[in-house]
Amino acid sequence: MTLEQSVGAVIKYRNLPEGDESAEFLLLRNRRGFWGFPQGHKEKGESEIQTLIREVFEETGIRALDIHSYIGKINYSYFRGDGMKSEKEVTFYFATTPIKEIKISEEHADFRWVTLSDALNMLDHAKLKLILSKGHRKGLY
Repeated sequence: MTLEQSVGAVIKYRNLPEGDESAEFLLLRNRRGFWGFPQGHKEKGESEIQTLIREVFEETGIRALDIHSYIGKINYSYFRGDGMKSEKEVTFYFATTPIKEIKISEEHADFRWVTLSDALNMLDHAKLKLILSKGHRKGLY
């Protein structure tokens, strides 16, 4: 079984002062209907930051991205399309952007800018909720 490595971002729209309760975070809904964060596979020779910048651009069209801090990692198992079990590790960073216009990729069905509490309610996977909460506990947002 191989370990797939991905990198993702919790992205906050940089429109309000730090600590403002109405701060907005970007969520993407995949084609299976699950809400999550922009993330994707690390390609050979890429650093985590290079992967993050590339994946965010590919999935959202955002070029102006300020990466602030490492948040943490999650691990999970899943079955690939060919029926083989795979292990995935996703490293998450906190980033901000002045861009609110999103152009989602074909792998996503929708996007929303939502408050922290709405994001915690909308995220489908417990480990993604933990990443969002961890960043908040660290005082990142």
